Amino acid sequence: MHFLRLIRSESYKRGTLLSVLFNIISKGILFLLTIIIARYFGSDIKTDIYFFVFAAMILFSGFINNIDVAVLIPESMRIRTNEGDEPAAAFLNFFGLIYLVIGLLFTVAMYFYGTTVFGLISRFSAADIETYRHYFWIGSCFFIFHLLTNYLNTIFTSLKYFSLPMIISSIKSCIAIACIFLLKAGYDVLAVFLGGLISYAINGVMQIYLLKQVAGWHFNFSTSRIRKKIWHNVFYAELGQVTTVASSMFPLYLLSGFGSGIISVMNYGKNIADIPNTLVTSQFANVSGIKLNEQVARQDHAGMNDTFLRTSRLVVFILVPMGFYCFVFAEPVVRLFYQSSNFNTAAVTAAAMYLKLLAVTIFSIGINAMVTRLFIAMQAIKQAFIYQVVLNILLIAAIWICTMYYGEYGYPYGVIIINGFNVFAMYFICRLLVPFIDYAALLKYTGIIILINAVIVFGLHVALLPLKAYGPLVLVSGFLVYLIILLLLNKKFKLNTELGQILHHVTKRFF
Repeated sequence: MHFLRLIRSESYKRGTLLSVLFNIISKGILFLLTIIIARYFGSDIKTDIYFFVFAAMILFSGFINNIDVAVLIPESMRIRTNEGDEPAAAFLNFFGLIYLVIGLLFTVAMYFYGTTVFGLISRFSAADIETYRHYFWIGSCFFIFHLLTNYLNTIFTSLKYFSLPMIISSIKSCIAIACIFLLKAGYDVLAVFLGGLISYAINGVMQIYLLKQVAGWHFNFSTSRIRKKIWHNVFYAELGQVTTVASSMFPLYLLSGFGSGIISVMNYGKNIADIPNTLVTSQFANVSGIKLNEQVARQDHAGMNDTFLRTSRLVVFILVPMGFYCFVFAEPVVRLFYQSSNFNTAAVTAAAMYLKLLAVTIFSIGINAMVTRLFIAMQAIKQAFIYQVVLNILLIAAIWICTMYYGEYGYPYGVIIINGFNVFAMYFICRLLVPFIDYAALLKYTGIIILINAVIVFGLHVALLPLKAYGPLVLVSGFLVYLIILLLLNKKFKLNTELGQILHHVTKRFF
């Protein structure tokens, strides 16, 4: 019970700091899982199937979980404010029950028709699908676990338990790693599937227990408080998500036809490129999203602009240098983490190319996440729907065209083109939907930060030119030099006062 006393609802500043800290730990352990997969199993058809199925289940469950933040949580917060905690819990429990039923129906359907479904959404050969049909079915079980655990994590966040989901996720990843080591000898890549499912099951039990014991949750159900507008918003949110899922599945579909190991090396490179946004953006967006919801309820437009700009500038200030660093040091970073007897030089080169190209778009993903939180807070679901559909159709077209010219690397080239377009297009969308938000100021700030970091990286690259290869020592020293220069410039020119306040708060608290 002493552990339970340590878990409490958090303020926005404390929640941001602690959630980012625990998120770094959680995602670090999860990344260790990727390293273990690469080193023990390399890149072949079996790892391709694992990454394809796992990504597909995340996308399919994400299609439904999209309404959590977009519709359900804002409505539950409105009910909690106006009617109390129990009606809000009943509202969320009703949709949790719907999720459970959907998950069970999906799992049963995939048991009978899984090979047919994966034959349609991938370019794996019929022989491979038949040979590894048990991989496809067992992997399909990830759907129900993703669906329910993501939903419960969102509920914790809405109750301002910002750190708790990260702590539970860390435990889950540790269990998955332990299961892989225990099962690897007898089950090969299947051990990764089984370890993931076991860890997700334990994760779900922990979430339900803590939701009841820590948050005092009541598991009653009610449909009486579901307004007609909620179903309307759910419809448009899911309709818009169709194209998002399609644009995410399309590159997986294309890459599955390029030969054994391509999906694996793409995922290994992409996993590193995703680290900055999974560590930084997701947590800042989650915390600021709850704050924006409250400011919308008060019609505090000035406060919303302040929250958006402060958080977005901080995200840009952190993500831009991370993107530059990953671009310059792509190959040595991949080599450091993944290279082994099962992951050869050719695989390292391919994964590094994906990392280098995807690193270009890191900051744009952060900006997009913050703008999305604005639209969600304003409940501009229908208006954002059209833009979402158009953008994803353009992404599919860009990936398809680039793939014809650049083969398997057409995917990241298409992403670069559309994400770059999106950064500027959101200026006009914000003027239309949230005119009180000064998005132009964010664009100007982003340009300045990119220019400053480009100069730093160019100087760092010139200084390292005499070295023929970058070893671990160069990676670490290069990172530290980059960080020190950036922090000194920030202190001198006050490039980001929010970061300065956070660093001051941390040093004052711990030192």
